[in-house]
Amino acid sequence: MGIYSELTGAWEERGIIGIRIEINRRKLTVLWRNSPVLRTKYKAVKTENGYELALEERGLRYEGSDSDYASVTRLSYAEGRLTFEELFPITGPSTTVLTSTENSRYGDYTVCDNVLKELQGKWKEVYGSFELVFEKDTLYLFGRTIKIHVLHSNYERAPEREFLIVDADPSKYELYGMTRITYDGDTLRSSMIICDAPPHEMIFIKER
Repeated sequence: MGIYSELTGAWEERGIIGIRIEINRRKLTVLWRNSPVLRTKYKAVKTENGYELALEERGLRYEGSDSDYASVTRLSYAEGRLTFEELFPITGPSTTVLTSTENSRYGDYTVCDNVLKELQGKWKEVYGSFELVFEKDTLYLFGRTIKIHVLHSNYERAPEREFLIVDADPSKYELYGMTRITYDGDTLRSSMIICDAPPHEMIFIKER
């Protein structure tokens, strides 16, 4: 197996939602909390202890920003690990060790969008006035339009009928003030995030 085949795939720091690197034979993408901050071509250069990944571009920049927030000073590979080194203007150097992962950007979940057909229509909050409306792969919430996916955990003991409804953009961990929505086949559950107060727990049932 050549080095480019060995590098191809996704790399993460175990147990941390932070840096993720996705690699194919020609390009490399660096993500911070699932938001791309660098896309660049690269070459793998053999060294005495492994490989150096020579990047055409090194600036790390948030989408929509006019300037880089940091730069990649070194990216190396040896013994099944990527060592990712950054330099921040204020805090200085930082090093992260990444290992290969089978997780998607959504984590250890399988996309189950076939479940969307069960969600179509209007859902009313049992003890309140909020409502959710599903049309195809779109959720209408608080006057906003959100493209969504349905996920099921790959954990072997996860209940068969337990799903997460999430923003299709994996860098968004909330739904405009609501936590991710769970679906058990009958009800939807979520929480409203309230500053300086406990979350408001919500249960929704489908309007017949």
